[in-house]
Amino acid sequence: MSTYKYNLQNFHAIERAEITIEGITVLAGENGCGKSTLSKWLYYIVNEVYNFEQNLFKDYIKSLSSLIDRMYFAARNMGLYSPIKYDDVSSANKNFLIYRNSTKQLHQIEPTSDNSIEKAHDIFLQSLQIFTEHLSEFLENNRSNARRERILRYLDISPEEKEPAQAIEEYNELHQRLANRLAYNLHQAINSRPSDAFFELIRKDYKETGRFPSAIQITEDDVEVFHNGQVSSLFNLHRAIYIDTPIALTAGETDNIFWNELQKMAMDNPLEGGTDTQKLLRRIKLLLNGETILTEDNLFDGQELRYVSNDRMINIELAKAATGFKTFSYLQRLLENGYLTPETLLLIDEPEAHLHPQWIVEYARLLVLLHKTIGLKIMMATHNPDMVAAIRSISEREGILDHTNFFLASPGDTPHKYIYKNLNHEIGEIFQSFNIALDRIRTYGTNDL
Repeated sequence: MSTYKYNLQNFHAIERAEITIEGITVLAGENGCGKSTLSKWLYYIVNEVYNFEQNLFKDYIKSLSSLIDRMYFAARNMGLYSPIKYDDVSSANKNFLIYRNSTKQLHQIEPTSDNSIEKAHDIFLQSLQIFTEHLSEFLENNRSNARRERILRYLDISPEEKEPAQAIEEYNELHQRLANRLAYNLHQAINSRPSDAFFELIRKDYKETGRFPSAIQITEDDVEVFHNGQVSSLFNLHRAIYIDTPIALTAGETDNIFWNELQKMAMDNPLEGGTDTQKLLRRIKLLLNGETILTEDNLFDGQELRYVSNDRMINIELAKAATGFKTFSYLQRLLENGYLTPETLLLIDEPEAHLHPQWIVEYARLLVLLHKTIGLKIMMATHNPDMVAAIRSISEREGILDHTNFFLASPGDTPHKYIYKNLNHEIGEIFQSFNIALDRIRTYGTNDL
């Protein structure tokens, strides 16, 4: 089993954090100390590292598709004013559908297939050839200078008088060079895995704006992921799942990337799990006195998650179930759909917020068993003393305390900055930090404002 060190410094509220992840990692600290920042950037890096080549290829496909879409738009507008007579309307539409089919073909190419870059490049060149034929027909037959210049300006061709052949040759050469450069840059990025391209993908894929962390690092068994301007691979960590609220399961399509990904995974089709998986699923369903299932919505011909009790007396949309049910439901769905594996890191933000004290203990037990039986890695942020105590006690009883680590965010040397202290297996300082709240309560009710 690999051990990971996650280091983040001088970013937002975090002055210094070096977090160990080898089983269950618990982060404690007051609001605004950067726990969510740590989880979010760990999510970005784990997923982007594993999918780096595929995401580079997807970005390449987006660039080619954008160029073809521009050709399509120009061809449509040229067709409006072209004196060329088609046999019927469908003939014209088929001509224009060529561009749409090309874009569809691009997106159907598997990033890991043989010669995938060359296949995409050839599809683009075919579209370019078809477009230059359309452009040639338009420039040769349309006598309106205003319309000709408008199309040329849209295509970034100088609008002064040009011979049609010259304009077409310029456009063709320019876009062949552009396609060649995109393919060359992709080959180079896949071979060298530059960190600047890596963080640019994070910016695009996760719509992350603002300042990026300048001091961030992950090591796998003491081997750095970021080294000499390059990004290496994580051998034994392939996916991160971030759950900041169980409401995410029933929120519908949102701008929240974490919620959308969680919903997709929860609404996937179950797999046939092994014995350990089935035992854990039985435990979850026993707690829920039922289960969350994926059903067909006949009215709208779609799918939805529903909670169904064991006696079938309750059958409701998961969105209308108690929030505590959702907390266990996402574990059930992720587990039975094959997403909780030894190569997965589950990031959870304050799961206890919607749980009864007894269920806090049961949830802690599930997390411990998920690591012990499956090898799932977990990093959790919590404010709850019952959750901290339960994780500590159950981990010791189940024999995984050596893989359980507690961290406490304490005020750093700079105002509003925090340093994460590694407490290893001890939780006394966390409880002392919780007691601060009790001390404050004693001051309430006085005449002081």
